[in-house]
Amino acid sequence: MRSIAIEDEQDVERFGAVLAFMERLKIIDSADHWKLIRELRNAVNHEYEDDGARLAELFELMVSETPTLAGYFMRLQAHCASAYPLL
Repeated sequence: MRSIAIEDEQDVERFGAVLAFMERLKIIDSADHWKLIRELRNAVNHEYEDDGARLAELFELMVSETPTLAGYFMRLQAHCASAYPLL
């Protein structure tokens, strides 16, 4: 996402600006939802194994977000194919 913003000469100093740009391009539905998914990923990475129930809950939430992330990936691919066609 940052690479697309750089290519389109957008502000990339703050990732929030990159997310806002992705939202304007309709690549992501909401910067807030992206941040929620990112927080979830961070929670899984920092959760300790001694709380198996909490870790399982976090993994279930991550799995439930997989279709959303796959959709964002497909939109990114479509945007790149359209905006930056191969010669």
